[in-house]
Amino acid sequence: MTKLNDLKLAIKITFVFLIIFWIAPQSMAQKSNKIKYEANYIEGGKLDDVSYKRLVGNVKFIQKTTIIYCDSALLYDQTNSMEAFGNVKIEDLEDSVVITSNKLLYNGNGRVAELRGNVVYVDDSLELYTDNLDYDMTNKSATYFEGGKIIDGVNTLESINGIYDTESKLMIFNDSVSLVNEDYTLESNDLVYNIITKKARTSSKTIITTKDGKNLVSEMGSEFDTANKTSSFLVGEIDTESYMMKGDELFFNSHLGTYSAKGNVFVLAKNDNIIITGDNANFWEDSGKTVVYGNSLLKKVMNDDTLFLRADTLVSIDDSLEVNKRLLAYKNVKIFKGDLQGISDSLAYYLADSSITFFDDPVLWNAGSQITADTIHILVKDGTIDRLETSVNSFIISEDSSKNYNQIKGRQMTAFFDGKIIKNVDVNGNGESIYFVSDEENTNIMIGMNKITCSNMRIFFKDNQVNDIRFYTNPDGDFMPPHELKEDNKKLDGFAWRIDERPTKVEIMMTPEDAAKLKMESADIHEIEVDEKNKLNQMLKNNSQIEKIKDQLKAPSEGQDKK
Repeated sequence: MTKLNDLKLAIKITFVFLIIFWIAPQSMAQKSNKIKYEANYIEGGKLDDVSYKRLVGNVKFIQKTTIIYCDSALLYDQTNSMEAFGNVKIEDLEDSVVITSNKLLYNGNGRVAELRGNVVYVDDSLELYTDNLDYDMTNKSATYFEGGKIIDGVNTLESINGIYDTESKLMIFNDSVSLVNEDYTLESNDLVYNIITKKARTSSKTIITTKDGKNLVSEMGSEFDTANKTSSFLVGEIDTESYMMKGDELFFNSHLGTYSAKGNVFVLAKNDNIIITGDNANFWEDSGKTVVYGNSLLKKVMNDDTLFLRADTLVSIDDSLEVNKRLLAYKNVKIFKGDLQGISDSLAYYLADSSITFFDDPVLWNAGSQITADTIHILVKDGTIDRLETSVNSFIISEDSSKNYNQIKGRQMTAFFDGKIIKNVDVNGNGESIYFVSDEENTNIMIGMNKITCSNMRIFFKDNQVNDIRFYTNPDGDFMPPHELKEDNKKLDGFAWRIDERPTKVEIMMTPEDAAKLKMESADIHEIEVDEKNKLNQMLKNNSQIEKIKDQLKAPSEGQDKK
């Protein structure tokens, strides 16, 4: 029995100690959290069974490192809370935070301050202006609602709602967000901003308007480095008075005045009716230069026709002077237009006079004619070719209805057009020509070939065929009848019929890889067709021989019957 009593006594003592050790810290915590106060005038009161103290004049509250000033206040000891009115000011001695407002409701236990009316929050990083701010002193976070503005020395940010984590210096904005700095204005429905790095991120549609009127649009959010003045967009768009650029990703550096786009790039030159597409694009604001590369394709409307141009790289150069506006194409250049197709290593297209110059092994085709030279220059008037000029190793080949090749060769040539076909060609220097003469009544019958050498000459075309030639400066020529013609004298030196390289519209609209694949498949199909045709011809030939044998076998038996 004594042991049982001792055990009960030990349990009671332990329980008492546990209560003491649990209550003592709680009591001390409550005492340390207790709001201290002072004022010129203090009086007690009670309302609805709730006791309070009314403080008036130079009111001051202290809790830990937080000091609160106001003109008057109501303090509720029971709940360790208070209401402050007039010239409210909160100072936090730990982190240099100062907040002012018209009114304050403060919970001393949770250490949460609800500030209302003309709230101004200031710390060493920013200034925050709002009418409604809840400040959590324990978690060091400030939340505003129904509108607020933040200034951090670089940017001014506004939104309907916002949260500021004062320790991580991270801000979260929602609803009607705007960010304004000296270079641009950003608008979005959400934004996360780092006060230290000055970097911002959005996840919804974002619009940036630069100081010079450019509009940058992202449908899926963006990232911005406002200190270094760079931006990156997802599915972005730049829109100005003169051009528009779109891409899956868009990068913008307002400090350098550069833009770049990646993936499904689309560039529209509004004033010149030019569309350029590609994989990547870069734009330099100062020089007005745009570079598009990777499956780059240009489209330009010319009256009732469209010019298509494909190259490895396309460069558009804008300028305030119309004469300086130009477009350059580099490597594997191909063009297609209703009246003109061509290839070259590079070209320059001047927008002022719609002139195009082809460089480095250019080949052009117009109807049934092929034109080659070291350099070819085209002048376009009212959307159609007006004149074509060639220099060095100039060569024109025209295939007639009988598959003969009329040829013109010289140092320099100028071809004049009537509508969409060549009207006449002037040859200046080292002129040579071969043209085949057909029967007037039956053009499929060739009656001979003229081969003429003359320094300067003029060739006239009719229905895209050589119709007449005029020679100047000591012409020397021969007429050769068909039976004297041999393959080696039917072609001038340097002859090369390159019709297989003539681009089609389908080929230009495709990527180079797809076009090459299509060409290979077409070649395979052609080879199969030729093979099948040869097999058919052989079969018909065999059938013909079999019928002859049958006739030979059948003939004697018929003769015998007659006998």
